[in-house]
Formats: sequence, structure tokens, C-alpha cells
Amino acid sequence: MVLGTLIRTLEARVVGSRDVEVSGISCDSRSVCRGGLFAAIPGEHVDGHAFIGRAVEAGASCVLAERETENIAATQVIVKDIRSALSKVSALFYGEPSKRLALVGVTGTNGKTTTTYLLESIFRAAGKNPGVIGTVNYRYNGKTLEAPHTTPQAPDLQRLLKDMADAGVTHAIMEASSHALEQKRVGDCAFSVGIFTNLTLDHLDYHKTMDEYFRAKAILFELVKGNSGRTIVNIDDAWGRKLKGMYPASITVSLKDGADIYPAKYSLKDGMTEATVSTPAGDVELSSHLVGEYNLQNIVTAVAASYALGIGPSKISEGVSSLARVPGRLEKIDAGGARPFRAYVDYAHTSDALERALNALRPVSTGRIITVFGCGGNRDRTKRPKMGGIAARLSDVTIITSDNPRDEDPIEIIKEIEAGIEGFSKKKPDEPLGNHCYTVIPDRTAAIWKAVSEAAAGDTILVAGKGHEDYQIVKGRKSRFSDFEVLRSAIEGGNKAGRLRSNGH
Repeated sequence: MVLGTLIRTLEARVVGSRDVEVSGISCDSRSVCRGGLFAAIPGEHVDGHAFIGRAVEAGASCVLAERETENIAATQVIVKDIRSALSKVSALFYGEPSKRLALVGVTGTNGKTTTTYLLESIFRAAGKNPGVIGTVNYRYNGKTLEAPHTTPQAPDLQRLLKDMADAGVTHAIMEASSHALEQKRVGDCAFSVGIFTNLTLDHLDYHKTMDEYFRAKAILFELVKGNSGRTIVNIDDAWGRKLKGMYPASITVSLKDGADIYPAKYSLKDGMTEATVSTPAGDVELSSHLVGEYNLQNIVTAVAASYALGIGPSKISEGVSSLARVPGRLEKIDAGGARPFRAYVDYAHTSDALERALNALRPVSTGRIITVFGCGGNRDRTKRPKMGGIAARLSDVTIITSDNPRDEDPIEIIKEIEAGIEGFSKKKPDEPLGNHCYTVIPDRTAAIWKAVSEAAAGDTILVAGKGHEDYQIVKGRKSRFSDFEVLRSAIEGGNKAGRLRSNGH
């Protein structure tokens, strides 16, 4: 595409020829193609303007920037807001692919991933061809791609949407992170539906205040409104009620009567959720493998989005019941043998998410709840003591460990978690763990094995924080680590040891 055509909607000062051909768009100088446009985005840690020379050497024919660079052999397009400009040119370059799709954006602190999985299953049951862009991966038409970001940068996002549309995808579901919304990565997406799940303490290392965090999330609704789409808001959440006041035409969801869509009756037992959900199009009878009230909230939200897109009750019901699991979201491992217990892996890495997970597990556990968790480094520190207090209060045994310490000292992170624990005895790692106590085992593998060794028949283990992730980041090094794999190995190892003992070995 000719540069002049690509930037026709921008307020820009052009240094050089507008007639150069643009073969691609990138905001990473290492992936610039010959004849491509390089966008010099100022980042949190590095400024893309510092890499303009490298990008031109790699073959970039033009540069999108906020200030001019001297003595480079490329056309320069100088704009005031590079993120907004990059969003616009990316959408134009790839032919505005979101306009060829029914695009659903899901934002909120918790519940985004589960909601996207539910919608994917519902759309498939309704005969649609869904694609998903989210935290776990990007997937469509049987193809699965790694997800380096929950929401990709604008060029990657628009290219992915084009690939989906070209492949026959009809409905795309996207997790819209607060970072992506504030950084305008999705600013030129034509959303048909926007969903707000909830807002709880997280990402204050980036947004600084809850009001700023909320304003970033609310950007999605403004984008949906601009495309004459439908918005859906959870009014059980205080921030959701505020958003409803700002966008009064929103479809409301709640676990109580008084919303547009809500469960008229429900039961949560035996590892299943049964519900009759009231909608303006009639009742939806539901049976789901997802447990807990917070998952019922996710289900009701998915019902609302499906209703907004004209999908009937029977297909919604079929889609919800067809979803057996969501990777790393209260993902269950059964432990049989001489001491059968339940074990779950969950992505809960905020105080609210941890509280929801533990409250969901209490009704299905006949014995103790043993929780293993830590907090990530280089992230919001204010949630650490809160998570410590919640884990101790809602668990019978808490094992504090390391979780992606990144550049921080894991011991110092653990101390901040411990600061929130009051009135519970601290045990040494090699001591038996009775009720109402906690211990510290920085090695995550050892912590999980300790939890399994302590579990008795009827107990429930929750390993929280990493969920689907299969890595640990320590001092800049990323190494493979999967809670699910380690937990399963510990269970199998414990069962094997039990069998050997019972056979007299």
C-alpha cells in the first residue's frame, strides 16, 4: 500500500516522499521487513525512537514517530500521538478486518479468560466459526498460536483479525486488557459487543490508582458505543454500577434479581453448576462443569453477550454444557489411591481472585483446604499482604512460595505476603501442618510436594497464581515450570510411595 493512502486520515507532518510503498508494519526494529513501516513507540523501559536507525538499516522505507530524526534514508511521518496513529494505519493496512467479524471485547480484572472460553463454546454450538484472542493463546480454525500479550500490539492484532476473517471466522472474542486499552492497541477495532466483568485490586504498578485503572477499562465501552454496539455490565460489582451510570443503555447482569439477565435459581454442588437464567428472550437452562459463584457470574455474562448477538436459549445451553474445562482456571486433578483428595490449579493472582477461588472450593471440600501461592515480582506490591490475609483466613493450611519473582528477591516478596497474616501459627517447612497454620517454602516445586504430602482423604489442594503458565522468570531468565505438571507428578509420586508401603517395600 502507498504511504500517502495509508496515512490519509492522520494529522501528520511528512518528511520525504508520500509515494513510497509500504510492505508491512512493525513496532519492533528486529522484525521490520524490507519496505516496511517502523513505528517508534515510547515504552515503559525503552523508547522506540532510539531504534529508528536500526530499523532503517534493516530495510524500513518509512518511520512513524513523534519527533524527527536527522540523516536517515526513510520517509518520516511525524504525529502527536503515535499510538493512536499506529492503530489507524494498522487497521487500514490490513483492510479493517474487524468490520468483517462480530467482535466481542471482554475487559475486567477477573473472569475474562473463562468468559471467552464460554463464548467460544456457545458460538460453536450455534453454528458459528469462533476465534479467540486472549491470555492463554490465540486460536481459530483448529490453529493455536502463542500469546506473548493478552491483547497484541496494533499491527499484530489487525493482522491476526485479518487472518481470522480470511479463514472464515465469523465471531471473534478478545480479552481487552487495561494496558491495551490505554495504549490504544484496539482503538480502531469495530466491536459489536463489549463486556465488563469486574474491577478489583491489580496493576496499580502501572495505573497508579483504581480510578485510573477504571478509566482504562471504560475505554472499551466508548469504542463499542462508537460502533453502535451493545455493552454488558456486571452490576454486582461497584465499579460496574458506576459504568452502568455512564452507559445507561447497557445490558445488566447479576446473580440477584433486578438485572436484565440473572439466575432465577441455581445450585452449586457435587462439582457442578445448575441454573435457570432469566433473559428477555426466555429462560436458559444450564448445567456446567465450572464451579463456584464467580464462575456462575462468568456464565451469566456469556449468556448476556450471546443474547445480544441473537443466539437462542437452546444453543446457549448447549454451548455452556459442552465446555468441560478452562486451562488453569480451577483446573482439577483427582488424586485417588489410599487417601483420595482433590487438587486444583488456578490463575488467581489477585486478592479478589484468590478469595473467589477459595470460596468456590469450600463447599466441595469435605476436609481441609491447603493453599499454595506466591506473588509475582515487579508487579503491584499492595496486593501482597491482602493475599496473605485472604489465604490464611479462607484456608486451613497456607504454604507461601515463590511465583515469577522476576528481578525481585523472592524472600522479600514472601515477607510482604506474611505481613498480612495475623493470628495464625507459623510452622517450619519440615513440621507437620495442622489446622490454622502456615509455612514458607520458597522453592515452588518443594512447596507443591509438601502440600501433597500433607493432604489427607477429603482434603482439597489449591495451587494458585500461575494457572496455564508454563514458566518461571527469575532474574531475567525464563525457565519451564508448570504447576499442573508438578502437582500431577507429586500426586503420582505420593501414590507410588503409598503403594510401595502397602506392599511391604
